[in-house]
Amino acid sequence: MIQKRRVLINAISSVIQTITVAGVLFVLYRFILHTIGVKKLGVWSVVLAITSVASIANLGLSASVVKFVAKYVARDQKETVAGVIQTAVVSIAVIIGILLLVIYPFAGWLLRFVVPSESIKDALSILPYGLIALWLTMIASVFQSGLEGHQRVDLRSILFTAGAVFYLILCFLLVPSYGLMGLAYARVIQAIALMAGSWLLLRRLMPGLPIIRYRWNRRLFREMMGYGLNFQVISISQLLYDPITKSLLTKFGGLSITGFYEMASRMILQLRALLVSANRVLVPTIADLQERNSKIIDEVYKDSYNLMLYLALPLFFIVVALTPIISRLWIGYYQSTFVTLSILLAIGWLINTLTAPAYFANLGIGELRWNTIGHVIIAVLNFSLGLLLGRIYGGMGVTVAWVFALIVGSLVITLSYHLKHKIRLLELLSRENSFVVLGALCASAIAISLYRMLNSRLNLASMLLLLTFVFLGVVSFPLWKHPIRRKAIRWISAELLKGK
Repeated sequence: MIQKRRVLINAISSVIQTITVAGVLFVLYRFILHTIGVKKLGVWSVVLAITSVASIANLGLSASVVKFVAKYVARDQKETVAGVIQTAVVSIAVIIGILLLVIYPFAGWLLRFVVPSESIKDALSILPYGLIALWLTMIASVFQSGLEGHQRVDLRSILFTAGAVFYLILCFLLVPSYGLMGLAYARVIQAIALMAGSWLLLRRLMPGLPIIRYRWNRRLFREMMGYGLNFQVISISQLLYDPITKSLLTKFGGLSITGFYEMASRMILQLRALLVSANRVLVPTIADLQERNSKIIDEVYKDSYNLMLYLALPLFFIVVALTPIISRLWIGYYQSTFVTLSILLAIGWLINTLTAPAYFANLGIGELRWNTIGHVIIAVLNFSLGLLLGRIYGGMGVTVAWVFALIVGSLVITLSYHLKHKIRLLELLSRENSFVVLGALCASAIAISLYRMLNSRLNLASMLLLLTFVFLGVVSFPLWKHPIRRKAIRWISAELLKGK
């Protein structure tokens, strides 16, 4: 009972965090567009993507911390939990610190290769700050993983929400005076605050955790590395995700399309995070179940998948339907490149989002092979097809390559989970789920058609209300009839009543 209530609280807090961060990003990106312009936003996006390459030195330790903190908390081994945290912090701080010093000149070379000559000075000036912010963020990620391992995702959510609002305030204060450098200054200050806040919150749960992390345990390091080895392969694969995609976009499409891609990607990823962050709480939960009662994991997975599909389809498709209006609200006018990028990314990330239950179940169980294979497939296809289609079709070809790669790799993860655990696909492709798919498609098509017919006749507010009302009206019937709605309401009501 307590565990279910904790999952519910964690899921709700993750959703609140995601909604708040989405609101912050909407205000922030509109402010940046009107203050320094889309090209400098493109520069900032490319620099952050390239510096993220150094996260390869994480060695999968941050993800391992979630698994092993949950494991040893379940066994009530407090000293071992503290050893896991300290070993991970010391390892990441030293290894990533050294790698950043090595990678700095290579990052500068890559920026000169992909960034236009008139913007290279700006890119190089913010590069050191991007690397410093990354180092601080990676250290903070260990403490945040410790919170997740204790199944206190609610505390992590509070921290991230406060950090996002703090970053917005810093940008308002610094960007008007310092321009692009103001974004860099704000990023470093935010990283320091997140690291300090993460440690303070974790120490509330672990009073014995020392101020200076000085203990390094070889046995725990090897144990985490054994689990994290697959994460390391995933990290290497991810080098060909955002950094390569944005580099190819800048090379073949220019900084403007990279800036609009950054906005579209952020929007869709925040929508995805609204769903995935709630689902992510299953990692420590399943890790705990693996120790206590592994028989019910498949049932948890099936319920998680049905709920994910039930929520994801209408959410992603309403964004597709409203993207022209979002463009006018966010950018100030209808921007066809932004709209097209948003629709493409929504399709790719929708398929990926439906993979989340299988992906996180694998993490909790500790079976990472197919997660790794899926990531490698995405990476290889993204890089190879991105080069090919980028040369032929420019920036839009790069985006199509990324979306195709994302869909193929995601499907591999889901299908492999079903085969391994002998779960028939027809169990998830039920009649009720099919009705939700059909309803979302029809609602989106009707809303887009209405926008094209009535755009010149109605003002923006009226159009937004009309399309939202029509979409919800069409999709509401299959959502109402779906059995997962009644099951979720019964579960939430029961847990809330138990808490009183």
